[in-house]
Amino acid sequence: MSLSRALSTLAAMACLAVPGLAAAGQDQQHYQKAVSDNSTSPYFVLVTITDDNSGTAFTGCVPANLLKGAIFRELGGDWGQPEDAEKRQTARAVMARADEIALKSTDHEFHFSNPAALANIPVQYTPDELAEARKLVQSVGVTALGKSPDAIDRRTLGKLQWSAALACAIIEQGWSARRADITAQIYAEP
Repeated sequence: MSLSRALSTLAAMACLAVPGLAAAGQDQQHYQKAVSDNSTSPYFVLVTITDDNSGTAFTGCVPANLLKGAIFRELGGDWGQPEDAEKRQTARAVMARADEIALKSTDHEFHFSNPAALANIPVQYTPDELAEARKLVQSVGVTALGKSPDAIDRRTLGKLQWSAALACAIIEQGWSARRADITAQIYAEP
């Protein structure tokens, strides 16, 4: 069996698409923009992640690069040692397939059973933090959370300025949310 066919089979088994909530929360244009970006300032995506081992599901926001890494791990991807050229070539093919799976998802729902894949996308906020972030976005407005330093005194955001909960509250308003690569602060983009 060829590598590409084996990867396609694994992908079909590993990341089953099931219609649901996440697709309603982030439009496809913003989702694809987030997944396509490979910068050091990652975008967030609103997804539903199901742990097929426990049957539990989480709908929320995670950095797109961590989602793609989880798919890579679910497909059996392993970068190996830098001197292992053959393994790294295989890993590049698996990563390309993981990117394709993430990019083509229209329902933004993913199923994982590999513990390494699940560990790659930890839940990083509580429901209370999300409620606090939603309240904050309602009070200051999403445009104030842009990258412009004059828009808002970011210190008033407290710990939310670094929280994936803030990213989710921004995405729910129809914007993109991104983590700055140096400060790790979350900011909004149209």
